[in-house]
Amino acid sequence: GQAELGLADGIAAPSDPLRMPDVGPLMRAGVGEEPLVVALPAGHPLAGRPGLRLADLVDARWLQTPLCPVERLRELAGDGFRPALTYTGQDVRAVVNLVAAGHGLTLLPASAAAGVPGLSGVAVLAPRLVHRVELLHGTLPPGPAAELAAELAAGLSGPG
Repeated sequence: GQAELGLADGIAAPSDPLRMPDVGPLMRAGVGEEPLVVALPAGHPLAGRPGLRLADLVDARWLQTPLCPVERLRELAGDGFRPALTYTGQDVRAVVNLVAAGHGLTLLPASAAAGVPGLSGVAVLAPRLVHRVELLHGTLPPGPAAELAAELAAGLSGPG
């Protein structure tokens, strides 16, 4: 039950931190961020578009997953987003295969949808959203955990 460092990821606006439960005083640092795409089966009528507005997809069938909960989509774009299928696992490959097989749409980091056979990733134009990874930790004594936290926190804003 104890850890010095943790990573959390999820959907956020580019300027907002991740929504986290109140677990006490934790320091947070963004360590990664990339655009989100709507993952569609390759033959879907919207698959060839350059971008999509999330509000235009409220009536689509969605996958309900821990990676992209429909409740979060409703917070971002309003009512709708009815689940076609619920998948409780965290395996991105399983989610990608469910989308490619036509069981519902989801949001994925662009890199997770790129080059997947049977899948098309279309940019989310509005609202502006990203997949963010944040480092979480309490006060760290000098040592390897503090060094790693500093290195990860510097990685997002540093060169490269």
